[in-house]
Amino acid sequence: MRKLNKIITTAAMVAAILAGTAPKAAACSYTVGPLGRYIVPAQVQSMTADGDGVQVWCSDLGDGDDWFFTVDANTDLHIFDRVQLVIDANGTPDDFSDDRVIDAFWSCCEVD
Repeated sequence: MRKLNKIITTAAMVAAILAGTAPKAAACSYTVGPLGRYIVPAQVQSMTADGDGVQVWCSDLGDGDDWFFTVDANTDLHIFDRVQLVIDANGTPDDFSDDRVIDAFWSCCEVD
């Protein structure tokens, strides 16, 4: 069902662009802090080599939004790791369409 919703949303966006109207950006579902940042719990879905780094694709554990960022090629991050993404609201706390990942935290070692 979730995939169907994404297809319908994409189709609605394309229809709005073709009709000459820009769709309204969705409101951010997180509370933006005083420094213009918020934390998103996510899970790594894919990692792809990108020059000297690795492009990481994460899905938000709350609402399924996708986030992309690049890390060094010698990262300890793995697919299916859970991460805490630090997101910069980019000065628009009510619009997450221009937000970007500025840091990611995860546990790199097993604890006995």
